[in-house]
Amino acid sequence: MNDAPRKPRIALMGEFSAGKSTLANLLLEQDSSPVQVTATQLPPVWYSLGPGTVERELADGSTAPLPLDDWSAADPASTAMIRARIEADLLYAFDLVDMPGTCDPCMTSDVWSNVLAQVDMVIWCTPANQAWRQSEAALWEQVRPELWTRSLLLVTRMDKMQSAQDRRRVLARVRLEAGEMFRDVLPIALTGAIAGRDDADVLEQTGAAALVRFLETALDEGACAPPLPPAPVCEPAPVPVAAPVPEPVPDAAGRVVPRRIQRSGEGRRERPQAGVG
Repeated sequence: MNDAPRKPRIALMGEFSAGKSTLANLLLEQDSSPVQVTATQLPPVWYSLGPGTVERELADGSTAPLPLDDWSAADPASTAMIRARIEADLLYAFDLVDMPGTCDPCMTSDVWSNVLAQVDMVIWCTPANQAWRQSEAALWEQVRPELWTRSLLLVTRMDKMQSAQDRRRVLARVRLEAGEMFRDVLPIALTGAIAGRDDADVLEQTGAAALVRFLETALDEGACAPPLPPAPVCEPAPVPVAAPVPEPVPDAAGRVVPRRIQRSGEGRRERPQAGVG
């Protein structure tokens, strides 16, 4: 049995067309997903560091290989998950799970429960033009409480807002309604961030730099370290109150940190300006 510490795991979640896959492409420094399909045509995709191999886990527990550049055979009716082992800076520090939309009929409660039981932090994407709908809040309230203290609510499509005043208004409302259920609420313009990802000024203006600082701080503080013991599966029905989960101890030695997520001595970050592009 391998008792070596595992990497923290981050799930990208949100409703359909909220920007999850675009965010995955930004974080993994890709131009696009291997297949240009809608969220309802892919099961969860689990990215980890590896040599460039992809396989799908079938409903019966068996696996089958997939081409690196074409996942169209991964029918969600028969595929429980896609496992992509690729080279990306972020994956030296984290595993990343790109989830289907929460309103996707293919994502049953079993998929939701199984993945949430295995991850240590969630980045929940909500589009600025329909930010933090009641359906999103109802689902997030079912998540185990320790994920609230670790997770990020990312308000996407900020570049679609007509004015800086509209952007401030949306952020103020979302922070008021959902701020207590997340570690932080940040705005981002994903398409602009991908287009200018090699330009530090663009990354700052679009909110991508603030996202990287959030991940950097979470890694530095051990805020998304795996809980001990493993968290229980999320269930809709009431369950007996479990003993408190011990606070994780950050690993102060020997941790590999990718080039774009590096520790700094600046302490806590300031909350970014609301008026991103």
